[in-house]
Amino acid sequence: MWGSAILPIALLAALPCANAITLHKRSEPAVLGLPIVRTERSQALQKRDSKTVSADLYNLVGAGLKSSIQSTRSPGKLLIPSKQNMQYWVNITVGTPAQKVSLTLDTGSSDVWVNIPNSTFCSADDDPCSPYGVFKQKDSSTFHMLDYQMNATYAAGFLAEGYYATDTLSIGGVKVKDYQFAVADISHNENGILGVGYQKGTDAYAIGKEYTNLPGALVKSGATNSAAYSLWLNKLDSTGNILFGGVNKARYNGELQSVPILKVYGEYRSLAIALTEITVKDKTYASGLPLAVSLDNGSSMIALPKELLDPIYKDIGAGYDSKSQFGYISCDAAHWDYNITFSFSQAKVSMPISTLVFPHYSETSFPKGDCIFGMVPSQPGVNLMGDPFLRGAYVVYDLDNNEISLAETNTNDGDDDIHEIGTGSDAVPGGHSAGLGLTAPATMTVTGELSTTDGSAPKTSDGGAAATSSSSEGLAALPTSNPNHLLPGLLGAGLLLAL
Repeated sequence: MWGSAILPIALLAALPCANAITLHKRSEPAVLGLPIVRTERSQALQKRDSKTVSADLYNLVGAGLKSSIQSTRSPGKLLIPSKQNMQYWVNITVGTPAQKVSLTLDTGSSDVWVNIPNSTFCSADDDPCSPYGVFKQKDSSTFHMLDYQMNATYAAGFLAEGYYATDTLSIGGVKVKDYQFAVADISHNENGILGVGYQKGTDAYAIGKEYTNLPGALVKSGATNSAAYSLWLNKLDSTGNILFGGVNKARYNGELQSVPILKVYGEYRSLAIALTEITVKDKTYASGLPLAVSLDNGSSMIALPKELLDPIYKDIGAGYDSKSQFGYISCDAAHWDYNITFSFSQAKVSMPISTLVFPHYSETSFPKGDCIFGMVPSQPGVNLMGDPFLRGAYVVYDLDNNEISLAETNTNDGDDDIHEIGTGSDAVPGGHSAGLGLTAPATMTVTGELSTTDGSAPKTSDGGAAATSSSSEGLAALPTSNPNHLLPGLLGAGLLLAL
């Protein structure tokens, strides 16, 4: 949930129509589903019939946790004391016998790593990792340590260092034997990460040790038939779902429309597509577009270039507080009855503007009566469609066919209607590219000029050449051995929400 590769600002504008994803209805679909829950953290993993699997995700922003995280300064307000709390967790087990751990789901990174009890962070006197579980490798009879390391450094001060290993991993009732993951003996976070991005985004790939990460490992284990999964976050305080190997047609409106994932430095490493237009009411905004954006559940905000956001801010009366690094808008906007629409070629996702408005309780310099607005200026080259967008969309990440499929979310209760995503090249028909691939210099450094395939240098929001960056103002990670992989996560410091 914490990342995306560094992305250039501009794309070539030739974007053909999107294609509808091909789905197959079966009585026992080969899908692995993980319901997303923002309330209680004790709910057990679940398995669907046959080759479908389900497990729960959790977030501290849930009514079930209000009693334990109440603000003492304002009764009834939920205190979110750190950026890490705005995450989605999934319960898994590791080892033999199985040891339970809660990991942060991350569409923007690719490794799975766990904390251990004697790590520099978890061994602190206040035992910070105990609510999420730690992995005791010596207690597992199937644990095997490998001879190379994982090293991820996060720009906001978070890091994870350790070594790769293999062991039995169980998710949603499905066991994956000899699964490769990392054990962090140095970390700055209470819980580990469950990365579900491209396997070329792993830290091991950067040192020539490519392995099959979770989406592919589920295919190899027979749990699913395709390295694809769908994400349905649902409303802020409701149960959602991540479904490996399939989609749930009951959870979106209309048809799924597919757009190609963009290459970064000639390879598929980031789950990024081309944003082509934003419409608010009847006005269209397209300054600096098309633009490569990462669909990343690791960001609590939509982060886009300032030149694109400035006219939107002006027209709707929003502002930006540089101290807290949050946008703000009148709390009345939570009751406005018009939509904001994000276009990705012909794929469009429309949602009420109110979905981007959040109450707050924090030390900010916001004008009186203003709330948090879910769109903020991005760091150069790091553009994210975070949770506010993903709660309004149903998203299918198809790693096999390098496509992302989108539809508008359906938050109405109803029975599941699960369909398998087909295998092979016919799973998503058409094969049209919604934008040309991206290239980079043959020798990649942490800071380097990017270019489109036509040879032109894409521009940043200030008009200069786009360059990669090793830092941002959120939970950003840059694996030391993998300079192509920046993991921008939650933007801003210490979000306090009143629910």
